[in-house]
Amino acid sequence: MVSGKGLWSALLVTWLAAGCGVSEVAEQAKLTERWEAGDAQKEGLVPRSDLLVSSNVNSSVLRYDGTTGEFVSVFIPPGSGGLSNIQGLAYGPDGHLYIASFATKNILRFNGRTGAFMGVFVPAGRGGLGTPGDLIFGPDRNLYVSDSFFGTNSVLRYDGKTGAFLGVFASGGGLKVPQILAFGPEGHLFVESVLTDQIMRYDKWTGAPLPAEGQPGAVFITGVKYPKFAFGPDCQLYVATFDNDVRRYNRTTGALIDVFIPAGSNGLITVNDLVFGPDENLYLPSFQGASVFRFDGKTGAFIDLFVQPGSGGLGNPISLTFMPPNLTSTEE
Repeated sequence: MVSGKGLWSALLVTWLAAGCGVSEVAEQAKLTERWEAGDAQKEGLVPRSDLLVSSNVNSSVLRYDGTTGEFVSVFIPPGSGGLSNIQGLAYGPDGHLYIASFATKNILRFNGRTGAFMGVFVPAGRGGLGTPGDLIFGPDRNLYVSDSFFGTNSVLRYDGKTGAFLGVFASGGGLKVPQILAFGPEGHLFVESVLTDQIMRYDKWTGAPLPAEGQPGAVFITGVKYPKFAFGPDCQLYVATFDNDVRRYNRTTGALIDVFIPAGSNGLITVNDLVFGPDENLYLPSFQGASVFRFDGKTGAFIDLFVQPGSGGLGNPISLTFMPPNLTSTEE
């Protein structure tokens, strides 16, 4: 029998083998082993992956063409399965979509191709869960959930197949109200600490605090209000801030590299998420602008409003994810 650490190690090597955090879609595909377009990507032939955006004005998920940004359909109708106040969106190893429903305090599962409700995956209160703030599948294929309010003030881990509680994975080190989650290129877990304006780092094996050099507790980056972050194609950490800019930090030391997107660029305001797409460009939802901005993933230059204001009824967008290309039918 393979030990837990040995299994994690093997999965982590597989997860990272194709390169560093190319995009959320790539991460999903590595987990499911369903991405078959690697060679095509290298040749610049990017398969279509439609964009899903939470519309928190009515707790729905809208679908947009991954190439043009045009509205395709209401992927998940308002309130489906009790969905209310959508936070994180993530595709699982089974190819289905998992959503953190803040107001109902649970994790819901939806068909990854059709958006049909499949059931409650993690019920309210399981493992001490108060209100889920974000969720992500790890290299071990299990589900990690930030318990942001009224619960454990930690990152909880659940079985990726059954939703059974596996334990508290990360806590302490100064963490206060965890929200955004991301696994880094080396496999460590990065967590937003809402009330301390910090990004925390936890060891990939044990979940123990792993601070940047010279920092206390689990602190990796400090002094950034409401940081939302993702790892880019260059393996560095990109952080959207309350100041409506995007900053790039060294993934190992936490040192600021540059301001990648200047404050308020082309009207950018109230960003609650950021995702590198299959084209390796950066997508950011504007909560107040009811739109999705696209910036060049290499230079930070503004490309366009990929999703136009209010398109398809979009209002108060918070979370984004791209559909894995094998789930995006070209025949609607």
